[in-house]
Formats: sequence, structure tokens, C-alpha cells
Amino acid sequence: MRDVVFEGNGVTVTYITVGQLDNNAYLIEDSETGDALLVDAPDDAPALIEFVGEAPLLGVFTTHGHWDHHQAIPEVTRTLGVPFMLHPLDAAIAEKVVDVDIVAGPLSIGSTMATVLHTPGHTPGSVCLAIDGVVLTGDTLFPGGPGATRFEHSSFTTIIESIENQLFALSDDTLVLPGHGTSTTIGTERPQLAAWIERGW
Repeated sequence: MRDVVFEGNGVTVTYITVGQLDNNAYLIEDSETGDALLVDAPDDAPALIEFVGEAPLLGVFTTHGHWDHHQAIPEVTRTLGVPFMLHPLDAAIAEKVVDVDIVAGPLSIGSTMATVLHTPGHTPGSVCLAIDGVVLTGDTLFPGGPGATRFEHSSFTTIIESIENQLFALSDDTLVLPGHGTSTTIGTERPQLAAWIERGW
């Protein structure tokens, strides 16, 4: 039995938490066709393979290139026969061969049309995946602020621009599902933007 975090507008999103950093992996399933997309393969490949089950998986959509979001990629993609998907700007960070380059714009999951948002800042190739009513943000946006920008390839100014210009363009009731921890909404986070800028992280 999968834990459902979002259901509506023709999709169901379930999740599992794995790995030493308690990463969330999400399975997006199109209600009409059953086609599915796994978002991140952080760790514990056997658990992720069991989590996917018999769903016709299209690939593993990886939110960014940091190690804790794709440790299980080799076993998961080989066992399930699906591609490793990553934005090309994060290929060097991931140190893995990318099967499919993620690009900003529309992405079909069965009959469901999702939108890939390129949201650099945490990493140059960080991406979020938006579907009507929900957005999966990886490490770009969490309850209470943006993801970490302490890395050489990170930029606080850039992640703030990504959040303000792309994520905050979504409606207030959009559910935010981050790469770690609990969910929030765009409307909950939007009023905090000035405070994040003032504190600088």
C-alpha cells in the first residue's frame, strides 16, 4: 500500500522515504493510462523497485545531480529497464551517464501533461516538476525557505530568482512536495520571501 500525498486532476502521487538523509522519492501515476514517473532514486534500490511495483514506468526523473538523489539509479534503471533522466547542467555533478536530458517545458506522463521548470540555484541543473495542483521541488524549495546554497556550484541569488519567478508563479493552493521532509503550499511560503532574502539563506 503506497502513501498517497496528492490525488486529483488525473494523477496520483505517492511517496517513500529512503536513505541516510531521509530523501523522498515520489511516484506520479496517470489515472487514465497507468503510466508512471519515478521522481528521484535516492537509495535502497530494492525498496524503490518494490515501491514502483507493476506500474508502467517511463523513467526516473532526477531533480538534480547531488549524490543523495540518485544513488540507486544503476540498479533501479537496469532492473526496471527505464532511463535515467537529468538536466545536462548537472551531469558532471552526478558523475553518471545520463540517458535522457531533462529540458524545461511540457512533459507527458500518459495523458497527464506536466511542466518541467528549470530552477537553478541549489545546483545549475536543478529542476522542479509541476502538475495542476502540485509541484515536486527537489531541493529548491522547502517549508521555511530555499535549499542550501553553500556549494561552489550554488547561488543564493539565483535560487531566490528561481523561486520568485517560477515557483511563485504557481497558485497559492499548489501543494509543494520537496526532496526531504514534509509538504507545504506555495501560499504558505510566498509571504516569507522577503525574510529569506534578508537572512541570506
